[in-house]
Amino acid sequence: MKKLTLLAAVALLAGCQPGAGPGYTLDGVLTGGEAPTGMAYLQRQMPDGQMVSTDSATITDGKFSLKGHVDRPQMYTLRIDLRTDPTESVQGKVFASHFYLENSPITFEGNLKTLPGVFYDPERPLEAPVIKGSATEDFYARFRADIKPVSDSLAVIDRRYWEEYTAPMMNDKEHKHDYTEVGVALVKEEARWRKELQEKTLAFIRENPSSVVAFDQLVALFSDFTVNYSGKQIDEMRSWVADAWTGTPQLAALDSIVSRIKPVALGEKYADIDVQTPDGKTVKLSSLIPEGKYVMLEFWASWCGPCRAEIPHLVRVHEKYKDFNIVSVSVDEKEADWQKAMKEERMTWTQARITGGIMGEEVKKFNITGIPMCMVLDGEGRFYRTNTRGAYLDAFLMELYGK
Repeated sequence: MKKLTLLAAVALLAGCQPGAGPGYTLDGVLTGGEAPTGMAYLQRQMPDGQMVSTDSATITDGKFSLKGHVDRPQMYTLRIDLRTDPTESVQGKVFASHFYLENSPITFEGNLKTLPGVFYDPERPLEAPVIKGSATEDFYARFRADIKPVSDSLAVIDRRYWEEYTAPMMNDKEHKHDYTEVGVALVKEEARWRKELQEKTLAFIRENPSSVVAFDQLVALFSDFTVNYSGKQIDEMRSWVADAWTGTPQLAALDSIVSRIKPVALGEKYADIDVQTPDGKTVKLSSLIPEGKYVMLEFWASWCGPCRAEIPHLVRVHEKYKDFNIVSVSVDEKEADWQKAMKEERMTWTQARITGGIMGEEVKKFNITGIPMCMVLDGEGRFYRTNTRGAYLDAFLMELYGK
């Protein structure tokens, strides 16, 4: 990490100060076939998640050039579009590469046969483009190299989890096989690697608070699908970068994320929202949650394929662990869709529905950015465990009940 810290200082001197340097040039070359024509777009993600094009250039004979100025180094996306018709498929025609743009002469070389596309294709070999001239990008590359053994191991486990647990279980329509043992072994192995990756990432952020690379890693941790930190931990992690980024739009955006995730941080009490019961009554969520017991809140919808695929597993969990309480909360906008799905899936445990749908205000109180979302409450109604789906739930229940 000492070497990474030194590189961060070099990146700062190379142009991290607002307005530093004369500007950037980005000269690109595309190889791997006939010299293509098309368009190259520089895009930046805005705080609301929208991608905005800030510059563009025509690709002629496989070459393009972009020029401009940035206030400070920042992650950009270079989108290569070789389509002659915007309605044409993006497969093999539209590519996207992410890198740190700064005010310096930068070169980009990508092979069209292996350049990452806008959509993942498991059959297509991938190779990152060669980007030179950005000290910030070099620093980011060093960080990626440092964590690569761990991230590669996690990628292998993720693939095995799909191949050995998720896919077979989804294809086992008659539920003849039990995949619990396989799944639990994989999630336990994943947890060990996940912990190591987290430790490396947190150390990197602490040691490089003024680096945009470290700052972006913190944003990524706080923007994860589930919140795996307590409110105290979130405040401490924010404090690592606060002084270096005071008064910047970046810190304001980070604080917006913090204000959204702290209410669902580990140890915080759940929001007691209004929900609808299957018999049409409007009640407080707390009326459905027994006191003094662990309870899993499962947010789902009838139209969500992964949610429906998970329900047979919940049926087995409900039958095996009689003392474990599940409260399934639908975000279906139409009551009829919810009622139909409950009957089809034989969901005999406690059911409720948020009438405002997945984009409603009540859903936001749980920081739900996608479903299915499962989280366990402790006996006091505080968030105790996140990411409790599939084998992750099985591992937790084995730990809790010893079986």
